[in-house]
Amino acid sequence: MNDNQYCGKWVGEYTYGDEYDEPVKGKRVTFELDITIVNGLIKGECTDAEATDHFQQPATIEGSLLDNTISFVKRYPHYWQHEKDGQRFLPKLPSQEICYSGQFVNDRFEGEWEIVTKLADAHGDFVSFRGFGQWFMKKEVGSKM
Repeated sequence: MNDNQYCGKWVGEYTYGDEYDEPVKGKRVTFELDITIVNGLIKGECTDAEATDHFQQPATIEGSLLDNTISFVKRYPHYWQHEKDGQRFLPKLPSQEICYSGQFVNDRFEGEWEIVTKLADAHGDFVSFRGFGQWFMKKEVGSKM
């Protein structure tokens, strides 16, 4: 397949991994991804059911597609994170980078995502959290493949 066949709207779902606390652990979130691919380089925008209510603009996507392997980084308009007491939004901080990787199998992309969050605590010491999960996406019905 050529780059042009992968361009367009994709719909999918990501799932939070076991290192997250309840009720986030195992939670499934639907998303839409609109991508353009030129010479294997991906650019696009992503909206998801969880973040749409909190941001005025979609997340950005940048990455690459080589053969049937996709990898991209998703960045929201600013920082947000799930915590034990709920979601935490810090509009003055940049978004974390959520790294997606996967394979094109059976007419869909599927793989894993990872996010690494590093923040300074009240004492100025850096703490870090790594989150993982699964994801998949299929070309939207009606889009040519």
